[in-house]
Amino acid sequence: MKSSLTGLLRGLRPPALVRSVYEHLLGTEVEVQVVADTRALGEAAEGAALDEIRRLTAVFNRFDPDSELRRWLAQPGERVLLSPDLREVLALADHWRVRSGGAFHPGADALGAVWEEAARADQRPDHALLERLVHDLHADPWTLHPDGHATLHATSPLGLNALAKGYIVDRAAEAAARSPGVRQVLVNAGGDLRTVGPRGVAVSVADPRTRRDDAPPVARVRVQGGALASSGTAHRGVEIAGQWYSHVIDPRTGQPVTGTAGATVLAPDCATADALATVVGVLPPADALALVETQPSSAALLVLQDGQTRVGTRWPALTSS
Repeated sequence: MKSSLTGLLRGLRPPALVRSVYEHLLGTEVEVQVVADTRALGEAAEGAALDEIRRLTAVFNRFDPDSELRRWLAQPGERVLLSPDLREVLALADHWRVRSGGAFHPGADALGAVWEEAARADQRPDHALLERLVHDLHADPWTLHPDGHATLHATSPLGLNALAKGYIVDRAAEAAARSPGVRQVLVNAGGDLRTVGPRGVAVSVADPRTRRDDAPPVARVRVQGGALASSGTAHRGVEIAGQWYSHVIDPRTGQPVTGTAGATVLAPDCATADALATVVGVLPPADALALVETQPSSAALLVLQDGQTRVGTRWPALTSS
């Protein structure tokens, strides 16, 4: 009887919402929302999410020379024992590099650096240099050994941001959701978000062709028990001789993408949504949507440079206004 009465009282007690916004986490603004039985339980769950973000930032922060990622990148050719988190993200990067036919590649950072240097000189990059870098990307950037060690082969810069941020958002949301008395969790890191729980959240998809904050959204979607991530050309990129170039580089050609202005992806987890948003922003629209169709419970919205939109067959089924 006691347990039944406790359950009844829990059902009658109004839940508590804990919501906080943190600047300069993961290089962006991070919002954490927790609905729990009591405010104290909600604050404890929020603390668990923040602890996980800080723990994983020490693994993946590319700007911190003491992060595990930076220390590993400083040891090319060495057989290094990796943490399970770094190894898992490297395995995911291998998966998406192969699955996308090279449209996803951690070595795209080296190409982006070339375009940024070209912007400072206000002239397009040297074609031969881009060709050489693209050729180098054909080789495996690392080897993951069965015993948990890894050997880095690449000598050009590598980046895991297209996966690591989504991975951290997933782990943070899951850490909060495991806390006692938690009913609902949302973690949103600069538009890469994950929800856990029966209630969803409505998200406005910004027009990727403009930097205006007051521009009308191109769509509204509901994210429930899953994740959303976007990639676009309006807010990041370089200008050379008066022409704007996207920060999204096709690793297969070394050139910024031109046809797709932005992509928004729904997926079961944020790491998958992050990877797919990068891939579908690179591939031609038809190929991009076909790839998303092969991924369970995933859907994509593409906005082309001319303003047209393209969606996969699952998009209406997974979203609502």
